[in-house]
Amino acid sequence: MELDLGNNAYEILNDWHPNAAKEELTAQLTKQVLVEKEQLPKLLSREDLKERWEMNSRQSVHQVATRPDFPAPILTFNHGKTLLYLETEIQIFEVNHPWLITMSARLSYSHWILHNVINGWR
Repeated sequence: MELDLGNNAYEILNDWHPNAAKEELTAQLTKQVLVEKEQLPKLLSREDLKERWEMNSRQSVHQVATRPDFPAPILTFNHGKTLLYLETEIQIFEVNHPWLITMSARLSYSHWILHNVINGWR
């Protein structure tokens, strides 16, 4: 949203004292803030994913996040060091990879791999 100061540019930008033009613009912007806050999507960082998936290290999350079917980050900060993911896309990924969600699910999956894949090769 671009500020439309109209004929009140001087009263808003050059007058240092409170005035009616500033109060009116502040009220309009406050309403806009409330609307924008309601429309913000929930974003998750890799640290959030580490807690969400009960993982012990950043490396574990990194291994999952580098999978080719993992969602791309929607925002990056800190010169690309901090990645943010859309929660809805993470939920889709979790639905399709349920063995990643909890520590017990990962343990059960590793046992399944051991018994059905590794032992099956003998």
